[in-house]
Amino acid sequence: MDSIVKKLKTLDISMGIGETSRITGATTTQIRYWEKKGLIHPIRHATGGNKRYSIKTLTKIMIIKSFIDDGYTLAKAGDLIQAHYQDVDTFRTIVKQRLTGLTHTDDRTRVNLGAIDNDPDYDMVIDVQGDDVKVLKLKREEK
Repeated sequence: MDSIVKKLKTLDISMGIGETSRITGATTTQIRYWEKKGLIHPIRHATGGNKRYSIKTLTKIMIIKSFIDDGYTLAKAGDLIQAHYQDVDTFRTIVKQRLTGLTHTDDRTRVNLGAIDNDPDYDMVIDVQGDDVKVLKLKREEK
């Protein structure tokens, strides 16, 4: 799985402003303005080359547009998206540092976040079955 993730990160999946506008529903004027305001950042492949927009940037454009369509100001949309990305970064850190096991059965997924810091004989486990989520404290298995 790690090799797939590495491969995906090296792929150059990007598009110009016209295609970005068509896919996201944001106008080219909006995209340029949001770029000027520092909310999005295009990439350039060479000096003088056209600006390109990554899949991650397309996602960000769609989120900003959604907030604006819902009546938020651009400033508020920027604040909300910044908070969202901080939440995602926090969650990514938790998963990277704490995930010790992930198991699937027919209708259930169990996520093991490892030993509880102040009770190391127990693991913190999240049990997911459909929309039902339980956080459990389970005795650590002997290795």
